[in-house]
Amino acid sequence: MNVVLFMTFLFVTYELVLVSSVSKYNAELPSRITALSGSCVQIPCRFNVSENSLTNTENIFGFWMKKNQSFLSRESIVFNGSTNIIKGFSRIEILGNLSQRECTTVFYDVMNNHSDNYYFRVETKPSVWKYTYTENPINISVSDSPQPPTLKPTDRKEVMEKITVNLSCSAEAPCPKQPPTISWSNIPQSANITTQLQEKPDKTQSVFSHMTFKASYMDHRRNISCTATYPRNTSNDSTVETTVMLRVLFPPKETHITIDPSASVSVGTNVTLTCKSKANPSNDMVFFWHKCGNVENQLDFGEQLTFTVNRMSGGRYFCIAKNDHGIQMSEEIQLIVAELSVPLIAGCVGGISALLLLFLLATLLRRVQKAKPSSESIVKETDQVILFFFRGLKDRLLPLLTRNIIKSHDPYEAIDFSTNCTI
Repeated sequence: MNVVLFMTFLFVTYELVLVSSVSKYNAELPSRITALSGSCVQIPCRFNVSENSLTNTENIFGFWMKKNQSFLSRESIVFNGSTNIIKGFSRIEILGNLSQRECTTVFYDVMNNHSDNYYFRVETKPSVWKYTYTENPINISVSDSPQPPTLKPTDRKEVMEKITVNLSCSAEAPCPKQPPTISWSNIPQSANITTQLQEKPDKTQSVFSHMTFKASYMDHRRNISCTATYPRNTSNDSTVETTVMLRVLFPPKETHITIDPSASVSVGTNVTLTCKSKANPSNDMVFFWHKCGNVENQLDFGEQLTFTVNRMSGGRYFCIAKNDHGIQMSEEIQLIVAELSVPLIAGCVGGISALLLLFLLATLLRRVQKAKPSSESIVKETDQVILFFFRGLKDRLLPLLTRNIIKSHDPYEAIDFSTNCTI
């Protein structure tokens, strides 16, 4: 009885020692990696071994097994380092120096049926040490389309104008031998871009691109895109894209006035002046109207100024746009009130009166001639008198009409544009 208990004690003690000794061996692998079909996938790998097992070792071999962690199942072995036998893959290459405990491996031309868990195993010779790292499998997931690049910050908060903006775009590089290329589109002219291949904490790699620029009001609502293009051993490369909208806060810009129906109107016309400006935010923007020479200076507030034109409405108008970030004044616009020229009216009235008077005089003379027949010479003299009056009227009236018509069509003649309006 005592012998049985002693043997049981020795067996349990041996199992505990074995478990404790084995548990200190592990492989450093990412738990999961996504690969692109038609490309390669690189698995970063390091492992621990017994110091004694490497002391008298001349050769060390690496193995990879799919799905089944048991080395006894020959069907699960996809790579045998001792015989260089590869199953299910066109090529598998261990890049790491196994004597330095490095086991980084590249699987080439991966396909969808390669998706599964994989286990790493080490064997040494002539000192026999064999171990499968069953507690550290890696799951390889093969996809037909790559993951979209990550654009940070993903939710670009509003930035003030003239502030430096930093955007970063990263794309996974499961196959560093054929990394994706990153390109930017719809970027500001002042943008500065740097791109490089980086190693992540889990030892996998990605292509990282960083862009900086100073925000301008013209960049507001600009859609900036980052595109990653993956080379593949197929007919077409794979392209994926991520876009972010930039929002810029800025004071009023490009403030100007439009006038309807025109800048030259007559008395009694309804005129609408509209103040237009770009700003963000724009929903809280306010407008103020001013006229040069106005005693009260400010006419009204609001985006539009509407009034009926009178003789005093002519002059120079301007508006001011304001939001939480600043203020801007528009250029002045000249409103011309067109009126008929007084000399022209007087000239026209005088000319018409003279014509009527001359017509009456000619009619009277004709009647006198019919009542008292006269010689042919008297009739000719009368006709010459009438012709003389008409010619004289034409010589006097025509220059007057011409001069006043030309003057009435030059409404800007009396305006002095040399001085600017001040608030």
